[in-house]
Amino acid sequence: MRNELDYRFSIRRLDKSTDSDYAAALKIYNETTPYEIKTNTNEITFWLDRKDSTDPFESMFFALYYSEKLAGFAMMTYIKAQRIVILEYVALEAQYRVNTVFFTYINLLESYLHINQYDVAFILNEVSNRRNGSDIDKESQIFSKLLCIEGFGKIEAPYVTPPLGTNNFESSFDAFLFAKSSGDVHALERQTYLEIVKAIYFDYFLVWYEHVLPANLVNEYNGILQKSFEVISKKLSTNGTVPVLYVECPILLNNTCNIKTTGLPPATPKKSKVLLYVVLAVFIVACPLAVAWGYNYVLNLLGVPIGSVSTILGSCLSACLTTCATLWVAKKKL
Repeated sequence: MRNELDYRFSIRRLDKSTDSDYAAALKIYNETTPYEIKTNTNEITFWLDRKDSTDPFESMFFALYYSEKLAGFAMMTYIKAQRIVILEYVALEAQYRVNTVFFTYINLLESYLHINQYDVAFILNEVSNRRNGSDIDKESQIFSKLLCIEGFGKIEAPYVTPPLGTNNFESSFDAFLFAKSSGDVHALERQTYLEIVKAIYFDYFLVWYEHVLPANLVNEYNGILQKSFEVISKKLSTNGTVPVLYVECPILLNNTCNIKTTGLPPATPKKSKVLLYVVLAVFIVACPLAVAWGYNYVLNLLGVPIGSVSTILGSCLSACLTTCATLWVAKKKL
């Protein structure tokens, strides 16, 4: 009988497309993300490899690990001027797509921002409202459940997702922005909301596609964004504030979400460390003796007296250094 089980979650930011786990992580993303919200993987690779601090945004890509096995891929983007982060993708293999795992990786991504001292006003996520919520992609169904539990509020204002290029017509649709800040914000000024949308459209998406679209299509794409922004501006009330709602949590209320994410991830039996302890003990005892014997053997061949002070000191120093190095390695492993 197994008396010890454990879950181990970790994330690692990817720095370049030659990273050993990048291709496998991107494969998970490609196989699990619906077409209508899937960014072209060649574009992701381009922005992963691009390093230019003058860009108005910083896209971050992560490999997700579960018990030291690659489990998924995540992406979020920091828009510098407005200090907002867009949580874009958390793509996981099928066996890991449960609430426990999603919650953990979202928390780890937020922790990454905090530990690396990003100045963040809001963390945002787009949730589809296509056909008034009757025809939404599976990722939006999952995140509509998770975000409310994580303290995200729904910004009750019109929003249209920017298209992913000029030929993915399904990728632009009505949606809601969900927002999280250091404390609950129950309303935004109209201009604040418009500045957030403008930053997403023109500081992020337009700049992204300026670098990956053919030059003759960039103006066309800019026109699409301008039109969508004008539609949002006209629909938005000219006075008053934009409410941010925290009460309509579909995990607690009746809802149309039919994606099942309850359950547990596969548990991993905890590995015994007895063998490691035995090996380290033998190594600690045997290595200093072996080094000392080796010194003495070599010095005998060279005709140096065994009892000389230098030989004794050399053997002792070697033994001490070997023991210290072994203990340091043991500490790292354990």
